[in-house]
Amino acid sequence: MKYAVLVTLTSLATLSSGAVWADDWEFVIAPYLWGPDFRTSLDIGPNPPVDGSKSIFDILNSAFLIAGEARNGRWTIGAEFNYLNLGDTVSIGPFSNAASWELDGIMTSLAGSYAVAEDSQSRIEVLGGLRHWDLDLSTTVAGFTASTDQSWTDPIIGARYSRALNERWKLAAMGNIGGFGYGSKFQWEALVQANWSWTETIDVAAGYRHLSVDFEDGRNVVDLILTGPYVALAFKF
Repeated sequence: MKYAVLVTLTSLATLSSGAVWADDWEFVIAPYLWGPDFRTSLDIGPNPPVDGSKSIFDILNSAFLIAGEARNGRWTIGAEFNYLNLGDTVSIGPFSNAASWELDGIMTSLAGSYAVAEDSQSRIEVLGGLRHWDLDLSTTVAGFTASTDQSWTDPIIGARYSRALNERWKLAAMGNIGGFGYGSKFQWEALVQANWSWTETIDVAAGYRHLSVDFEDGRNVVDLILTGPYVALAFKF
């Protein structure tokens, strides 16, 4: 089993639901550990499709994921940068370990959101932005390797809701969709999260995140799904 530290912030800064809503700029930095199942279906060049489904910790070579946000009043700007290097051997029909796949690439996003409704306890935001993918992919079947380098940018739209249950506990949910044939055929993301205020500047958070993308370019078809729990420390300043 291969190990790496996943250091990142939540997509579009959902962890920032713990920040105080004021007229001054507020920032959130939230490193977290994400342990999703990684499901992939790759149809690259002349090779037959290669499918796999495993915990990311079983196929992880290296990773670096980081994001952040800035908020002023009703407006929020969020960005993230994710890097993953993954690989696995898989079965084809009755033949075990007959094929393998590798993925090395980045995902970056930049989005803005606006609070269409808010009070002392809750906040509803609409968001829009761009998510860019740059993936170096390869499959090997019966000793023959096919590879491709794919890069595309998806427009995304979505919404986010956060609510303070009391002085220390908060809940948040976020969803977005994108692609629409401009980059990928379709992508979607959803997460739910609970925040506990440890101190005035640090929250402990836990949640569940799902991210899926379906991309096609000629003979190359890339379907990726990451879904699983995460824990985080959110630093507010």
